[in-house]
Amino acid sequence: MGKTLIIAEKPSLAKNICAALSSAPVRVRAGKAPGAAYWENDDTIVASAFGHLLELNDAEDYDPRYRYWQTAALPIIPGTFSYKVKEEGGASSQLRMLTGLIKSKEVDRIVNAGDSDREGEIIIRNILAYAGNTKPVYRLWMPDQTPETIRQELSSMKEDSSYDNLAAEGYARTYIDWLYGINLTRLATKKSGKLLRVGRVTSPIVSAICERERAIRDFVPETYYLAEHSRDGLRLTSAKKFSDREECLRLCEEYNSLPTSVTDRKTEEVVMPRPKLFTLSDLQGVAGKQFKFTPKATLDTLQKLYEAGYVSYPRTNSRYMATAEKQKARDIISALRKAMPETFAGIAFRDSKYIFDDSKIEAHSAITPTYRIPVIRELPLDQQKLYSVILRRFAAAFCREDFRVSRTTLKITNGRESFEVKGDIVLTKGYTVFEKREKKDEPLPDLAVGDSVEPCFVCAEKQTEPPRHYTADSLNTYLKNPFSKEERRELSEDDDGAEEVLGDIELGTEATRAGLIDAAVKSGYITLARNIYGITPLGEYYCDSLARLGIDMTKQRTLELGKSLKQIYRSEKTVDATVRDAESDLSFIVGQAKAVPDAADGEDRPDSRQEAVPDEDAAPVSAEPLGKCPGCGGMIYEYPSCWRCENTGCRRRILKAEPLFVALKTELTPEIASSLLLKGRADVKDMTSKRTGKKFDAVIKVSYRRSRPDFRFEFPEKPEKSGRSGKAASGAQDTASSEKKTASSAKKTASSAKKTASSAKKTASSAKKTAASSKKTASSEKKTASGKGGKTETE
Repeated sequence: MGKTLIIAEKPSLAKNICAALSSAPVRVRAGKAPGAAYWENDDTIVASAFGHLLELNDAEDYDPRYRYWQTAALPIIPGTFSYKVKEEGGASSQLRMLTGLIKSKEVDRIVNAGDSDREGEIIIRNILAYAGNTKPVYRLWMPDQTPETIRQELSSMKEDSSYDNLAAEGYARTYIDWLYGINLTRLATKKSGKLLRVGRVTSPIVSAICERERAIRDFVPETYYLAEHSRDGLRLTSAKKFSDREECLRLCEEYNSLPTSVTDRKTEEVVMPRPKLFTLSDLQGVAGKQFKFTPKATLDTLQKLYEAGYVSYPRTNSRYMATAEKQKARDIISALRKAMPETFAGIAFRDSKYIFDDSKIEAHSAITPTYRIPVIRELPLDQQKLYSVILRRFAAAFCREDFRVSRTTLKITNGRESFEVKGDIVLTKGYTVFEKREKKDEPLPDLAVGDSVEPCFVCAEKQTEPPRHYTADSLNTYLKNPFSKEERRELSEDDDGAEEVLGDIELGTEATRAGLIDAAVKSGYITLARNIYGITPLGEYYCDSLARLGIDMTKQRTLELGKSLKQIYRSEKTVDATVRDAESDLSFIVGQAKAVPDAADGEDRPDSRQEAVPDEDAAPVSAEPLGKCPGCGGMIYEYPSCWRCENTGCRRRILKAEPLFVALKTELTPEIASSLLLKGRADVKDMTSKRTGKKFDAVIKVSYRRSRPDFRFEFPEKPEKSGRSGKAASGAQDTASSEKKTASSAKKTASSAKKTASSAKKTASSAKKTAASSKKTASSEKKTASGKGGKTETE
């Protein structure tokens, strides 16, 4: 029998799998690249990717003419979607190693250990397809990464074909996102004259924030009046609102003239519902509110806790545990009570449908701790905060004692209107020992049926309030459930198939949502400050441009695409049919948008970190080219706003107002631009550090693999120094001292070895000259260091 090859999605998972195996594997080097290694024992080989090693081909990979962004070439529809090796991150060498292992004669079966979601499924499938695998494949599906869970799942794996529908849904989403992203980004960019990245989910996110911010900005408060009684622990408010103050005053006078008494009193003991376990979105909302964590920061921190084996799988949309996990819950409770007996003495196992419900789980259970309890104070601070929140929520769900209140309901009547008020008295604290209760109810006064209440109604002036800004919590809530009750009713009436999918339709997924929001922030469309989202001028321009061009990427469109993906998962629709629908839709959108005039040259476009796309018809400033483009072979010229290749589809270009040089307060000269474009590097002097404000020199290197130039700094290595300033001078002095010793040694050698005396003298003389030269260098660098204040860092 041959060996089993387990391919994990990430190195951290591969290490956790190795730790769970009964026979510890040995690490084997498989090349010079840092990640080129795998683990092996007598019957198992464990290797890993590091996320996506393959990516969908770019448009120009299908046809060279797509290198040039032309509206006439749209829509771009590949005959067949294909993948290529990612250029960065050592993907090529990692794939060579994995391919060798997959084809090894020692290996007779393979395990797909991608993350337990549709993206993880296709990451490993793509690697196997690239290697031309023909061996049987099994699926390792893990709710958490503890050794016990890994061993259990390794013993009960299904064939990977059991997850074909999940993979098909993943491929369909990938293809659809490519089609809409590539075509609509090019369309919006060419028609607006500014780089606008259009995404299937990014667009409705930006649109929602834009609509909310405009509603807040345009809001005009309106004054209204209510009759209110607030006295002796009772707050009574009239049901009717008044726009006329006099009318409200007349009602107050009437109410105050009527006998008022308690007509009903009911007291009951109520068990308050416990908080549900966390979904990723729920946790992101809590972390944003309590710690001002961004959604991405929460997910990144949670991922680290997951990879350490301290929490269950993070990208889940369920608040429930599976019924098969009851023993797991018992083990966690036991581990918590053992690790922190004083804190968790009050928790116990509860076999409740409120916690365990298979019907409420799609792929993954709620986020919980595992039985592997860390020393919390030894975790990094952000992990301490997040892990403690997860622990408290789990403890709240399994608290032995119920949270009970004595709830009193009073009905107070004045003959004209009845008022109902409620008040709670806490009987047992229950889960609030672990989590504070947000709602604070005040106890009611001790009134019995028939007791009189002296009315004291006054006219209270109120104002309508604007909509609230989106926070991490409210935006996640919206993205999970973007349709109001009214919209759901209308959609269900218009479309028989809508009602079925509306229950679980969402914008983005738990796995992708944080990254999409973060990308919208980095693109300059939205802002996030102290847990509040806002729109930027560029974001408004983005939304207006899409509306002007008739590019419909609204939540309704997401509903249609979501229906297709669900149908694929249920085997009701094929990937090809879904792609054809997208192609038809794009042809319609592009056809309509082509008839819309391009944005006027003089139109005011907001500044952003994104560049305006150079006009294809702009004439060079000079007929003399800077040189031949190393990328595509065209000629590089100076244009009014940039230096770039004459082929506008080529990525090789440098803006005259390049943000990096503006930020570093240094002039971008034609010589520097020419060197960056032709050589990929340039020596730049007198830049100003954004952090320290000090001047520094460096070599700037640039690559053009992405849509924007990717700049990197390279600093010359400097010898060690003893103090903060004068580092170079100190290093040079050390060199001089060392070379003096060399000269002295050479003299001694000359004295003791007569036959080589002449040669040694020459060596000594040469060393003396070198030492003298080093002294001068030391002196010069000392002055330089003194002027610059030592080492300068830049951002």
